[in-house]
Amino acid sequence: MRFPNLLWAISRSGTRYQFARRLGVSEAWLSRRLVGKSEFSPDDRERVARTLGYPGEWLFAKPSPPTRSHSAAPARVEA
Repeated sequence: MRFPNLLWAISRSGTRYQFARRLGVSEAWLSRRLVGKSEFSPDDRERVARTLGYPGEWLFAKPSPPTRSHSAAPARVEA
C-alpha cells in the first residue's frame, strides 16, 4: 500500500469515485496515482490535502512499520 493515510482519508469522505469527482478529476486519474502508475505532482498533493482537510505531509507519508524488538524471536512454523 503506497499511501495508507490517503486511502483512509478518502474512505472517510465517501467512495473513490465521489472523491475524484469532488477533486475534479476522473476516477482513472486518481486510481493511476493511488497504485503508483503515475505520480501526484506537488500541486496535486496540495489540492488533495485541501479537499480532504488533512495535512499533505501526513496524507502522503511513506508507511513505516515499527522497529522490531530485538528480544522477540520470530515464531517458528513447523510442518
